[in-house]
Amino acid sequence: MDVKEANELIRHVSEVVDYQVTHRGLLESQLFPVTAYICVSFYNSYDILYGILKRVSERTTPEKMGKESRKMLSELHAMTLFYIPLYYMCGRMGEIFANSGDPKSEPKEKREQTIFILDFWRRLASSYFPGGKLTVNDSNWKNLALNQSDVDWGKEQIIDITPEEGAKIKRIMTNLEVYAFLEECEARAKLCDHGPYNMSKNEILVFSEILHLYDGGKPHFPWSATEAKAPYSNIAYAFRLKGVKTKFDDFSTMTTDPVYFTEKITGVALFTRDGDKVKPLDLDVLEAFNDFAQKAQAELYLKFSEWDKRQRLIAGAFAYCYGYARFTNFVGITNKINWDLTERTMKKYVPFFMENDFDPGIPRLFRSEEEKKDDPSLYFIAED
Repeated sequence: MDVKEANELIRHVSEVVDYQVTHRGLLESQLFPVTAYICVSFYNSYDILYGILKRVSERTTPEKMGKESRKMLSELHAMTLFYIPLYYMCGRMGEIFANSGDPKSEPKEKREQTIFILDFWRRLASSYFPGGKLTVNDSNWKNLALNQSDVDWGKEQIIDITPEEGAKIKRIMTNLEVYAFLEECEARAKLCDHGPYNMSKNEILVFSEILHLYDGGKPHFPWSATEAKAPYSNIAYAFRLKGVKTKFDDFSTMTTDPVYFTEKITGVALFTRDGDKVKPLDLDVLEAFNDFAQKAQAELYLKFSEWDKRQRLIAGAFAYCYGYARFTNFVGITNKINWDLTERTMKKYVPFFMENDFDPGIPRLFRSEEEKKDDPSLYFIAED
């Protein structure tokens, strides 16, 4: 990939990032300084991502990663692929913005690294998404993460349920999502929605997946271990819906029309992955998941409530950047990476975002379309 090709890609990915950020807005909670720690993670990504992907590329190809990740309960999916341009390129944007908005201020070595990262992402995403697309945005808001053979097998596992059963299952799934959201410092990195896959007339199949639940094994994060333990470390819900329209985005989030679709669930199946094997689960397991979700959530909330703002800021940034472990897991080198925030991040950006809620460069994403026409949010790479 040369500079011209990279800049064409930057124009495109800027449009997707603009859409995702402006539609999601700035994020806050009473517990975590979410927007601030996201900004810290952007700068940390700008420091670490090249080294990570370079080491991954020495052991596999982006094409192999993309093709082999089209499966149920995969660590690499639409959102984790989108981590690459979102985090790194927003960190790069902030660095350039702070240097008078001059792309020439980016050192030549970093420009070369940026081209490598963009090329890696393009090859990975175009191998993952059907038709060589790069994002869900490009795919007409469909997130078709499975090959047809897996869809067909999933359909065979669906059992008919009543609206009352559907409501109970959806309620338990929501409890589990709340726990997963909290453990990620109030982010949805453990969650993935994908579909819609066609069923019969007026019916579709959609999946909601949850990864890295604490089952008593190795904790995903230093704070993940709880007395409560999940029966399995991951679970996928497949819902057969009737009379529902869906829209997916690059955060692997599903929105529906109607918004509340519980009464539209006509069938369901549950799955878990163990290594290369995916197996169906009986609905009886949901009670154990529900008990775990409620108890683990209470434990984590008490743990987090004892932390000060700095601890929460660092933990949130760490959790975001640890999302790249999904790439290193693919080639088995996660334990060879130092995942701590870099010294530069700790000295420069943690203190800054202890005092500031969001980065001065972020408003670039909210400019008018006319302003972005010749100056995309994520800045072109200087050609000299």
